[in-house]
Amino acid sequence: MFRIPKQRCSGSFDRNGRIDVGYSYSIVFTVALISFSLLGSSFAFGKSKTQVSSWSCYYGQQDRTEELIQFDLAVLAVHGQNPDPLRKAGVKCLVYISLGEVSAGGPYYVEAKERGLLVRYNDNWDSWVVDIRRPEWKDMLFERIIPDALKAGYDGLFFDTLDSPIDMQRRDPDTYKGTERSAVELIKSIRKSFPKLLLCQNRGFEILGRTAKSIDYLLLEGLSSFIDLKTQTRTDVAKADREFLLAKSSTALKENRKLVVLSLDYVPLDDAGETAKAFDYSRKQGFVPYVSTPALDQVNTYAHTP
Repeated sequence: MFRIPKQRCSGSFDRNGRIDVGYSYSIVFTVALISFSLLGSSFAFGKSKTQVSSWSCYYGQQDRTEELIQFDLAVLAVHGQNPDPLRKAGVKCLVYISLGEVSAGGPYYVEAKERGLLVRYNDNWDSWVVDIRRPEWKDMLFERIIPDALKAGYDGLFFDTLDSPIDMQRRDPDTYKGTERSAVELIKSIRKSFPKLLLCQNRGFEILGRTAKSIDYLLLEGLSSFIDLKTQTRTDVAKADREFLLAKSSTALKENRKLVVLSLDYVPLDDAGETAKAFDYSRKQGFVPYVSTPALDQVNTYAHTP
């Protein structure tokens, strides 16, 4: 699961594509205000709206403008790297959004708890899975969480953690019936409310066939390599897991032929050999690769262009 970590955990993938560790509902005024702001912004779209040949992900707090301007696309953390100089240099900037969880120490935890939205504690990340079926969660996303994330000025949103509530339905289909449907509706609502934004979905493979037309980018995390933080060892992704990811990307591309597929692999930054292998394999599939360490607090400029 691709998220802003307190302490990232990596592991093998199960056959459902999960890492093995664990309706427009906006207020009219809020959406209108943001839409007006976006229409007045200068988008860093370059030759086409979505096409990129390189991308990066940086969740650190230090200014890494000089490295990040070498890429076509950057995924950044809220209150992290300033996107303004990057966008002026032509970099498309997406900001991280957690659609299925809230951090236990984050700014939205208290409100989510008071509204009775918390359904399961995730001790791997010190976060809580939320009931995305509830209208109160849609209220929070459209009235506060998304507007707060966009304040610094971005070209789009990077969706994470939707696989967590979806997994709740898989575990207990009676109690959490309708969660997948709500996840699909949520992404479609965001697309409808923010038509100018670039949208990227990470994981949530169960709903990908129904959301592909609403997104611009799909991220395949762990296509070739991952790192186990407990042992600090790098391991190849199993063939079956890799084939699963390729099959899901193929399904998405059939639904949306303009979809750009990104890959993210975890390799020690000094391991040029494994980094090259990850880049080469991704590019052979027609994807856009990036390689980093699990903390995502450094910028790896190795072979960022073909």
